[in-house]
Amino acid sequence: MRFLTEERIRSLLRKYSVTPDKNLGQSFLVNPVIARKIVESANLDSDTVVLEIGGGLGMLSEKLAEHAGRVYIVEIDKRLVLALREILSEYSNVDIIQGDALTVDLPEVDRVVSNLPYSISSPITFRLLEEAKFQFAVLMYQSEFAQRLVAKPGSSNYSRLSVDVQYAARIQEIMHVPATDFYPVPVVDSMVVRVELRKDGPFAKDKRILFWLVHGIFSYPNKVLRKALRIWFKNLGQDRSLVNEVIRKTAGVVDGTERLRGLDQEELVVLADVLLELIEDGKIPDPRGKSG
Repeated sequence: MRFLTEERIRSLLRKYSVTPDKNLGQSFLVNPVIARKIVESANLDSDTVVLEIGGGLGMLSEKLAEHAGRVYIVEIDKRLVLALREILSEYSNVDIIQGDALTVDLPEVDRVVSNLPYSISSPITFRLLEEAKFQFAVLMYQSEFAQRLVAKPGSSNYSRLSVDVQYAARIQEIMHVPATDFYPVPVVDSMVVRVELRKDGPFAKDKRILFWLVHGIFSYPNKVLRKALRIWFKNLGQDRSLVNEVIRKTAGVVDGTERLRGLDQEELVVLADVLLELIEDGKIPDPRGKSG
């Protein structure tokens, strides 16, 4: 294997006329130990099919190719595609797809293993959760973003993003990656997490209502639940007195004094199901654009 030293990275970038784009958070992993640990955490074997998004200069790609049966790499930059074809030329189990990971057809895979482009962290995460079928993923994010993904109720990092992602998947921190393990050195550290689609409850009767609720009340993350619901209902043009009915119908699951950042998944699901009941009773207009 050819290690991607900083000198080799500089050489390849010059050869293919690539200037790392700071606005895209474009940095290249230079620490092979981190790449090895990421691949080890993915538990690959010769039967495993892997998707990597943002192949870059192939530090991770080459290790994936060494351990997996088939590797699909989606890379948007045609110059980096040329570089990857050179770097990975000896591997017959690699398919490089030039295109935007947010719009290209994603192949069916067993794992997703990627140092994700930080500029698309949120939309690509939700696309993977909603469209890709995989057993689990090992993904590297900017540390601040990843901390929100793994945040527990009650913590300062717990946010709408935490709720949305954790509704779909279980997120586990794997390791911290310092900024100095990249070239050029970014301004922030990174974190690698494991993402496994959630198969057991609680689940809302209609997840669209749950997300509608979460996106509405988490605009006021430091409020208590009753206050946030009143503000949200007012902005929706709804009678704020309905808030008392919502809380009453949770049958003691919440009492309205809870801080939003402290609400767990079960409490939010109960609230969403109460809202669905009120929608079906005609007390609240249906945000889905249809009745029932």
